[in-house]
Amino acid sequence: MKTIIFIVMAMLCLNFSANAQGVWAKDVSPRREEIRPLKVGDKLPETFWQQEHSVYVKGQTSRQTLERYKNKPLILDFWATWCSNCIYKFSILEQWQERYQGQLGVLLVNSSNTKDREQRVAELLEGKRAPHQQFKLASVVNDTYLDTLFPHRSLPHYIWIDATGTISAITNADFVTEAQLQNFLKTNPAKP
Repeated sequence: MKTIIFIVMAMLCLNFSANAQGVWAKDVSPRREEIRPLKVGDKLPETFWQQEHSVYVKGQTSRQTLERYKNKPLILDFWATWCSNCIYKFSILEQWQERYQGQLGVLLVNSSNTKDREQRVAELLEGKRAPHQQFKLASVVNDTYLDTLFPHRSLPHYIWIDATGTISAITNADFVTEAQLQNFLKTNPAKP
């Protein structure tokens, strides 16, 4: 029994040590900065808007920054092709994006840890995979940066960012409702 307790304690210590190593951001400057996970109430660092991502939209993948989403409310939706709850909410998010053009940004984020390949993401968004519905939403693919800023253990995972670049909420799918959106937009209008 003592041996088992000792082994468990040793494994926990190794785990804490591994997690404490941190993740380093790709930075163009000579020094590298550690990426710190963000929480509700935190203001996004300027690097959030300047970091380039592979973004898939309407059949094309290109390198883009998130600068176009700055100064308006933004919802990041962390998802995977194997997550039916994630895909179920796409229609709602797409409706919101169309209805509130210029007032709300919606961006899907498919992290590299989902093991989804870009082709699989493209096929799902183009309607070639179940549920065989086309989606117009843009998706970051093979992400590591946003995943490090907003660590999570379950999908879907939503980050609600206000027009000032402050994290308003971090939620699951239960909060992707019309009432939640109306409250979010009322308290966080887009900046001119």
